[in-house]
Amino acid sequence: MTRKKKTTTQTINKVAKKIGFTKFDVFNVGVNPKIRENVNLKTIRTPFIPFGDDNLFPQYLAEVKRQSPTHRAILGQKKILSIGKQFHSEDDAVQRFINDVNSDGQSMREVYGRLMDDYYSFGNAYLQIVKYEGGINLFHIDATKCRVSKDQEHVYIHSDWAKYGTSKDETVIVPTYPRFEKNTSIVHFKDYEPTFNYYGLPDFVGALEGWLQIDWELQTYNHSKFKNNFTPSAIVEINGDMGEQEAEKLVKDAQQKWTGKGNNSKILFLVKNGDTSPANVTVLSDNSDGSFMDLQKLTSQNIITAHRWQPAMSGIVSAGKLTNTGNEIRVAWEMVMGTIIKDVEELLFNKITQIIKQHTSLHIDDFQIIYEPPVSMVSDIIPKEVLTINEQRELLGYESTEGGDTMLTIKKTI
Repeated sequence: MTRKKKTTTQTINKVAKKIGFTKFDVFNVGVNPKIRENVNLKTIRTPFIPFGDDNLFPQYLAEVKRQSPTHRAILGQKKILSIGKQFHSEDDAVQRFINDVNSDGQSMREVYGRLMDDYYSFGNAYLQIVKYEGGINLFHIDATKCRVSKDQEHVYIHSDWAKYGTSKDETVIVPTYPRFEKNTSIVHFKDYEPTFNYYGLPDFVGALEGWLQIDWELQTYNHSKFKNNFTPSAIVEINGDMGEQEAEKLVKDAQQKWTGKGNNSKILFLVKNGDTSPANVTVLSDNSDGSFMDLQKLTSQNIITAHRWQPAMSGIVSAGKLTNTGNEIRVAWEMVMGTIIKDVEELLFNKITQIIKQHTSLHIDDFQIIYEPPVSMVSDIIPKEVLTINEQRELLGYESTEGGDTMLTIKKTI
């Protein structure tokens, strides 16, 4: 007869009885799904390659994006910079296509923006091509819904992979480009990643198991400290004889008394059954603000580094440069354009233009994304050095004055 394995709760209860505590709380810390690909195709029972051990790694990344404010802000900035100011062509036919690339009435900028969002968030992006007589439609497909087939010749699309086992008939299978079936194909964009043959990984993957989680925990911690007014001023352990129901009532009463406003400088009592030792008083002090701020700063810096991003683009200005913020942001913009944005543009945008050329009669040689820095150089211009007196007066709403068509010069006296 096999011995029944104890559950975690039973083990905790046994230890708790030895210690003497009647009631306690247990905190469950989530474990990240492992980031790996199964290279042994014989052990994979599905016709597609799972993304992550539970096939839900993209869903996990989507949740991380919603939890970490720093991470989400950087992803949003990457997308905004990538789609530029506008998509432009001098050819009227090309511009009409750019403004309306599918039956949903979406523009190329909208579709491209969603592709960029997925690429930066998940390391993968999917573009569906639908051919019709005389042209093509281009659609973005949510990367969390896509999985690659074992032979890499098809993409499996499902609305909820967590329920795939009971809803396999809802799966849509689309061939990968350049193969077409029923005039439909899908392009899978991904960057190279060692040991990953089927999927790409996002830049920030190195921060997943630490800094991104800390960023979320810091927000929760800050909120909890605000609600609970930091910590009680002291904890007192006293002896007593308390049953399970009484202990349960104590926990509920504590939750009401130790949360919310008005809880400054209060004392928390812990009752231990069967303990005849004198009361033990522990005085608490909250001196963690300094270390908390240091940790918050370090967390933001490491998330920015993991993204290959620039601090100035995230609103972090270098010490001593408050008077030259615009110039610092422009330098940072040039750096991210050269090291990230243009690199990804070459992967996605150039491929899309090739597809348009091949499957339409449009002349798209001048089709381009027009970029502009987030901060104009106007803020760095000193008006009196480039404008006449009357031009400055006109900007301020005043009438011209006699002799005001000259530059204003500052005389230095020695």
